[in-house]
Amino acid sequence: MKANNTAGRIPEPEVKVPTLAILQLTRFGDLIQTVQAVEELKRAHPEYRIILIARTQFAKPLEFLLKRVFTKTYFLDTKKIFENAEVQGLKSSFENINSFLGEMSQESIDVLINLSFSKSSAYLASLIKSQHKIGTYFDYNNKMCINDKWSQIVYSTVMRGALNPYSVVDLFKNIIGIRSPESKASPAALSRSNTIIVHPFASQERKAWKAEKWVEIIYRVLKDNEQCTIQIVGAKNEVLKSQLITENPLLKTFGHRIQNMTGKTSMAELAMELKKARLFVGHDSMVGHMAAVNNTPTLTVSLGSVRPFETTPYHNNAYNLAPRTKCFPCFPSDACSYNQCHHDIPYQVVSASIKQLFEQKEINPEWVKANISSFHMSSVNFYKAQINKGSMHLESLIENHQDTNDIFRSLYKIAWSFVINDTEENVPFPKLNNTTHKDLLEALTGLQHLFELSEFGKKYSRFILEEISSQTPSISRIKDYSKKIDEIDQLQALVQKTSPQLAPVIDYLAVRKGNLFGDNVVKLTESSFIAFDECANLCSVLFELIENTIAEHKLSTGKLGSRSDATK
Repeated sequence: MKANNTAGRIPEPEVKVPTLAILQLTRFGDLIQTVQAVEELKRAHPEYRIILIARTQFAKPLEFLLKRVFTKTYFLDTKKIFENAEVQGLKSSFENINSFLGEMSQESIDVLINLSFSKSSAYLASLIKSQHKIGTYFDYNNKMCINDKWSQIVYSTVMRGALNPYSVVDLFKNIIGIRSPESKASPAALSRSNTIIVHPFASQERKAWKAEKWVEIIYRVLKDNEQCTIQIVGAKNEVLKSQLITENPLLKTFGHRIQNMTGKTSMAELAMELKKARLFVGHDSMVGHMAAVNNTPTLTVSLGSVRPFETTPYHNNAYNLAPRTKCFPCFPSDACSYNQCHHDIPYQVVSASIKQLFEQKEINPEWVKANISSFHMSSVNFYKAQINKGSMHLESLIENHQDTNDIFRSLYKIAWSFVINDTEENVPFPKLNNTTHKDLLEALTGLQHLFELSEFGKKYSRFILEEISSQTPSISRIKDYSKKIDEIDQLQALVQKTSPQLAPVIDYLAVRKGNLFGDNVVKLTESSFIAFDECANLCSVLFELIENTIAEHKLSTGKLGSRSDATK
């Protein structure tokens, strides 16, 4: 017999599998975009346990999709938690929440990542035990904490204005910490039916056309494409709205080619229909993101408060039409009685684009110029999505047209990537016109002021540290230096009023300073110095980018003979 060589050996310690918890309490579209972000994490680290915490009403219908990337999903039934609260008071609600938290406590969570930026999700994140927390949560003093830089960018930029250059999926990936150096190849084209799926609805009226406009477009599409059939999809509460379209007399002769599936499909069934369809057309909604998951070409019409750079379906076959209306995109809280943006995208642009995509042909700037009247394109922005190096970019399909916000989004994408991620973005110089050239020149002045204020912030932070480290520190001097820093914060707010395009930098600094690291004066002051230094670096990068953009513009227009003279 052979001797047992394992006798007396110390068993090797069991390797603990890291557990990441994703907290996503928002709606269907955000859940699908979360899946797209986590897919890349799963590819890079298949050994991780990744669990999801989501609301039952949104996560249950998408369970077939969530299973692709999440080891387990915890369903938060908010309806059950608060049922009978009006009769029994909050006691039963507390019991239900504690029951859910008790279930969660069985998990040994290494990192909790909150991807839904709301007070309710921040409070829930503070109650769930984990070694580390990313995103928003509340501390024991009931102060909201946002410690990671990408969540700070979301909170200060996405929540405040329309200058965010990143897709929501890319923001989620950056918060999670995913880096994708290689481009993801699109799957080979499947054999698809002759069906175009149309979702003519949205979560708010300002985001969707009236039925009459969709009737006009569907009539033109069916008339111009004899092999095409239209399938209208939507939720059960949208059935009456769908009937206003399908029962319109103009579409009577095409009734046999229109199928109204509104309120008749589950999420899983809808996903299967999208997988077979030739094209998806609709407003910003969950359906467009579901189409992207199935690599179905999409044409999105963005209206109201929709931001194309954030919410365009995340894949290479995505196109987006948006109005050039000055107030677009608005905030949901803005009053609007006329909805001018609804009238600024002509049906001719939409129907011509649908015909080209139905024939499985690409839309590029040359096609737009040759096939759509410049009169019809005068009030429209047209974009095509491109995913390069794991990040989505929207490329304009209209030659030589970029407004001031478009230009600043490009500049911010370069600046954020360089300062926060230490990576470089290769973006071509934007084409300027008289208006954008003037706006950039004005921004240079604002950046100079902001840089100087940041340098003063560093200076007074350093003075405080030097005073504290002296043999006889003076409390009055430290207070005086602190007042100077408060004055700097107020002056930066004034810069934002004169240079609104610099709001992302100013708001980001405010969030950074509201979440300083440290539990004593020295550490907090050091953290303040670092925040001012980062702001100064952002200003320097943006200043150089704008200078080079203006120089390139002057050279391209033949106003100067050399780059060295361009910024003089």
